[in-house]
Amino acid sequence: MKKIFWIMALEAFFGGFYVTVTRSITPLYFIKLGYHIGDLLLLNGFAGLASLLIAFYLRKYTMYTGDIKKHLLFSHISERILWFSIPFLASNKLNAVMIYSLAVLSSIPTSFFLNTSFYTLFNEEEYKKLITYRGVLASTASVLGQLIVILTLAFITSIYKYIMLYALAFIIGIIASILLFLVKNIVIYETLTAREEEIEIKATNIYLLLIMLFSASNLLMIAWTPRLVNDLKAPDYLAASLGLVQIITSIFASMFWRNRSYGIYRSAIIGLGITPFIVYTTLNPYLHLGIAILYSFSLVGTNFYASIAYASIIKKLGAPRAGLLLTSSNAFSLMIAGYVGYLVATQPLLVFILSSILGFLGLAIGLIVLPELAVVPPEYTKIYSRILYSTSISSYSFILFTMTETISITLKLIGLTIGLLSLFIIYRMIYYIIVLTGR
Repeated sequence: MKKIFWIMALEAFFGGFYVTVTRSITPLYFIKLGYHIGDLLLLNGFAGLASLLIAFYLRKYTMYTGDIKKHLLFSHISERILWFSIPFLASNKLNAVMIYSLAVLSSIPTSFFLNTSFYTLFNEEEYKKLITYRGVLASTASVLGQLIVILTLAFITSIYKYIMLYALAFIIGIIASILLFLVKNIVIYETLTAREEEIEIKATNIYLLLIMLFSASNLLMIAWTPRLVNDLKAPDYLAASLGLVQIITSIFASMFWRNRSYGIYRSAIIGLGITPFIVYTTLNPYLHLGIAILYSFSLVGTNFYASIAYASIIKKLGAPRAGLLLTSSNAFSLMIAGYVGYLVATQPLLVFILSSILGFLGLAIGLIVLPELAVVPPEYTKIYSRILYSTSISSYSFILFTMTETISITLKLIGLTIGLLSLFIIYRMIYYIIVLTGR
């Protein structure tokens, strides 16, 4: 088990380097090809929607039992191949949408099977230790990746510098895949205990919390740099320093958040929820470096809370379902941020307002409906959590019914149109046959 632990920990180092490089240079590469900010936001929105669809497909694995190693390896390697293909296939906007969406959605099954593997292979205490080590190693690799990206872009002027970086990321990323080959098997066993309503309520409400906070976070990332550079007239190097500060902070944050009580995680939820408001109201650009530390520290803490909260109910929830909830929340928030950001990209104030609203909604969910974080009496928490759960389930059912009916009507209209068009074509053919034969 110790060998498997270190394999999974080291996977984060090589995977973290690959993720940092590919995700950092892809927007820059698209801009180099002539894409605008609206195009990038729309790309993210479409990619998020595609990711949600693949997450919906992965639902069938929530009842799966058996070895998932081959599924993990296939998705792990496929993701790296797709990201490496971007500079070769994104020759026009249609191709860019297709390859970028495939690359983004490919990360969903990879994250799903990785998270499921962690929940399956390790108990709660081992899992806490694992995500701490993975966080530190991934953040360290991210610093290294960021430095290599900056130096390569600064000293090489040819467009081939992007291909060089994609190739380097692919090679390092494949090392992470090779490490996973060394794991003998990853067997999912049937959930030991029947699901309880309280477990369903808690899992759903944590999911809603993550969607709100991650959507706020993604929207904040859209508007933060323009706020600094355009509104506060900050120098370019200061804006570029935000990412580096966040990565370095995450190294220490991963060590800090390990083995904390649930009550301490409340501060992470609060910090992440109020960050968008603080960013917009802080007029001194240099103070934003401090806000970046708060943001990164809170984001790591929120991720820790969600991961550990799902780990604590894993026997009743099931490892695959916990992994899917944790993974799909990112896809959901990416879609929301992409489409909303596209609609209001020309109005940074609206982006900050929406980000702040989502942040405060997430904060309200955490402090009112989640028992371990709540600041209201337990009896009220139980009532509010059931109300939120019932409302979300009802909303989901309504949306699903509406979408199903809309798709059904659309398909019927398409079928009717094709039928009428076919009849018209047949009619015209008969008409011309009659005319040509002189009858």
